[in-house]
Amino acid sequence: MKWTNKGHELDSAGEQLCRLFHDKEKKLYIFGAGRIGREVKAVFVKTGCFAGFLDNDENKQRTGVDGAEVLSLQTYREEQRNGLLVIAADRKHIPAMENQLLGAGLKKKQDFYTATEFMERIFPILSVYEFGRLFVDIVQICLTERCSLKCKKCAHACYAVDKSRADMSLETAKESADCLFGKIDLMREFVLIGGEPFLYAGLPEIISYIGERYRDKMSVFSITTNGTILPCQAVLDACKRYDVLIRISNYSSAIERLEEQYKKLLKRLEESRIDYVLGDKEQRWVDYGFESVDWGWQEAELLKTFERCKTPCREIRGSRYYYCVMARSVSENLRMNLGDKDYLDLARLEGDGKKLLMEFQMGYSERGYLAMCNHCRGADAVRYPIPAAEQISCRQYSRNAWKRREVR
Repeated sequence: MKWTNKGHELDSAGEQLCRLFHDKEKKLYIFGAGRIGREVKAVFVKTGCFAGFLDNDENKQRTGVDGAEVLSLQTYREEQRNGLLVIAADRKHIPAMENQLLGAGLKKKQDFYTATEFMERIFPILSVYEFGRLFVDIVQICLTERCSLKCKKCAHACYAVDKSRADMSLETAKESADCLFGKIDLMREFVLIGGEPFLYAGLPEIISYIGERYRDKMSVFSITTNGTILPCQAVLDACKRYDVLIRISNYSSAIERLEEQYKKLLKRLEESRIDYVLGDKEQRWVDYGFESVDWGWQEAELLKTFERCKTPCREIRGSRYYYCVMARSVSENLRMNLGDKDYLDLARLEGDGKKLLMEFQMGYSERGYLAMCNHCRGADAVRYPIPAAEQISCRQYSRNAWKRREVR
């Protein structure tokens, strides 16, 4: 979306959401008292609008969760509770939960939202216009493009990165955190990613630096890993000290040896009492087409493609705030030289810049699209499934692909 009225693009939406919020007595209830619900609760508590959980688990209703009461939907309706409901659950459970609320006479986008939509598209606006606080759902720092795997069609194109490639310097990583948290008041999740972040030599120090200064601004502080590398004791100690969640991508369907590696990693994390999530076995990825696609589109088509995509993957590098981490990393790793201006410079924001940064976060920019949109299938990538984590060797990587990058 193109900026036409910087700092005021969402004034009307903000007013409408504030009216709805006041009609709901400034209360937010969370339907789902599991891990996702607790993450969302931590955000709502900081703004003083968390009113309680709903859950179908009778045991949770009796005991409460995370120090909060847990209601059944029946009790919520019988007691005529009034608030906005946010469904916080695994994607596979959401349709049934939506149907349950609809069956109780509640209306979508009036009485309830899913957590994904609410945290990415609704709460950021409400937070600025109602509380004067800038909220973002998730932001990442890519500490290294080096990876311990060579996954075909990696969404960051890390397979094209030589092992000698320099990582982000520790000074830049610290500057990135300082710039980001100097502008943002609150976020649901802050992630250290790669490549493979456990390859990053300064990982214990950057965890401690961010944790010491900014842990109270995030609900979840996490590291995403492919699980191939066992973290050293210094990393484990820092993760324990600052309550860092380890998210492990599960590629064992494609790489059988990882089954045993995951057991070793989980044992080490459990011994150190570090929280982790081992993902479900990934069977399918999507091919975004970065190497092969060149649409040659003009502005109108690019604006439509960008609007349909709505990627949630923001990235901070120094003072540069990128809308799409994949666009930036793929361009660099494949030497495409695209998107040199596809970021917002946080160091140049005037005043607190809350509304302008919130608008950028929601998809507004000078051009209204990214240069990489001409080389990406975007939302249509789901129509191009590929095997997850299929490994290639450097020699298998096509010489023609390198030549294509050089031409660009």
